[in-house]
Amino acid sequence: MDSEEKRHALRFARDPKAVNKIAMSLAPSIHGHKHVKSALALALFGGCSKNVDGKHRIRGDVNVMLLGDPGLMLDCRSQLLKYCCSLISRAIYTTGKGASAVGLTAGVHKDPITREWTLEGGALVLADNGLCCIDEFDKMNEQDRTSIHEAMEQQSISVSKAGIVTSLHARCSVVAAANPIGGQYDSGATFADNVELTDPILQRFDVLCVLQDIVDPLMDEQLASHVIGSHRHAECLLDKINSVSLQNQMRLEKSVLQTSVAGQSLAQDFLRKYLTHARGSCEPRLHSIDQDKISHLYADLRRESATCGGVPIAVRHLESLMRMAEAHAKMSLREHVRDDDVDAAISVLLTSFINAQKFSVRKSLERGFRKYLTRAGDLFHLLLHALRSLLREAQTYAALKAQQRGTPSSRMVLKVLIEDFEAKARELNYAGNLDEFYGSDIFIEQGFRFDEEHLYILWFPSG
Repeated sequence: MDSEEKRHALRFARDPKAVNKIAMSLAPSIHGHKHVKSALALALFGGCSKNVDGKHRIRGDVNVMLLGDPGLMLDCRSQLLKYCCSLISRAIYTTGKGASAVGLTAGVHKDPITREWTLEGGALVLADNGLCCIDEFDKMNEQDRTSIHEAMEQQSISVSKAGIVTSLHARCSVVAAANPIGGQYDSGATFADNVELTDPILQRFDVLCVLQDIVDPLMDEQLASHVIGSHRHAECLLDKINSVSLQNQMRLEKSVLQTSVAGQSLAQDFLRKYLTHARGSCEPRLHSIDQDKISHLYADLRRESATCGGVPIAVRHLESLMRMAEAHAKMSLREHVRDDDVDAAISVLLTSFINAQKFSVRKSLERGFRKYLTRAGDLFHLLLHALRSLLREAQTYAALKAQQRGTPSSRMVLKVLIEDFEAKARELNYAGNLDEFYGSDIFIEQGFRFDEEHLYILWFPSG
């Protein structure tokens, strides 16, 4: 970065919505999946590694596991992995079927000319101080997965073969994608029951992200509009490229690559430079954080994990919380970790833990851990989820009514009674002012309107 770009980066870092803009700028062609993009953003920026007198080292890199239905939009898991690799210069992309234990860690080979044994590093060694993306993680052999246990926690690879005894660095974040058993994620089972992975390997991932293909009228409407808009946008850009002269074509193609499909995310060239600057020069430290809150959260997570099953909570998850808080502070180029960084890390950790449970216990867990989500935005997301459930009921009723009348119902405006929504808010123990939710960006951007005169919440289909 030159001096002007650094000043621009510092101005952007002071933006209260900088973290959200960075997360949503990851793979802008993929609609939604905000919690997945937030986790990947934390993995890209990473925390701060600690090395005490060269004897005890604590990793700072964040490992992320993506597990979900293969029928999602354009196989978004593979696209997310390849996009993350494009942002970091030292990144390796590999697949579970195409990588063995030697290919991931290190191998010893005999040189055909000198007849001497030589040591060759695998993907994790080549991605040192970078990122290693492993697609089709579930297709790996169990023996191959066992070989990367040391690399994911101690971030080193010990080699003792053919008289060569050494240790190689593997200081990189691991982002893996896997398919559920049977090709479809079962909400009635836990995360561990949906994938053929052992607890030791699952505990080495800081964040577990579940991607499900859920039928939702609001989300389906937005996804369809996004896909159609993406194709139209691409056609317009191609028309521009074909209409300009040959000498200006390269310049226009470069600007096209830096332009997002949605037109609302960061320029990719700026995002790449901002990420490099944050990883290389920003080292936030834990300063004054609420230690009691973290201690109580850890105790509650341990108790619930023993009761509900799912993924066992261990000390590794407490260290994961600290790493993610540091990574969140890096995204704003801060020198110290604040309470809002810890709150954001708690939100990611709780979302990962709750989504890893059975569907039957998720609601009770959300209510039990709501006290740790003190930010209004998190509560607004809970209210939005409740509003969507009422919207689905309204759509079902409208479809049946339209069928009886013999009229089309595809573009009708749906209505939700205010008193029904307020009852849902009381069930969630929401004590805030609902007028703030009605005026929030998350309410308006989803296509909702508040009709105070007739006591309705209206939803207008896009297009």
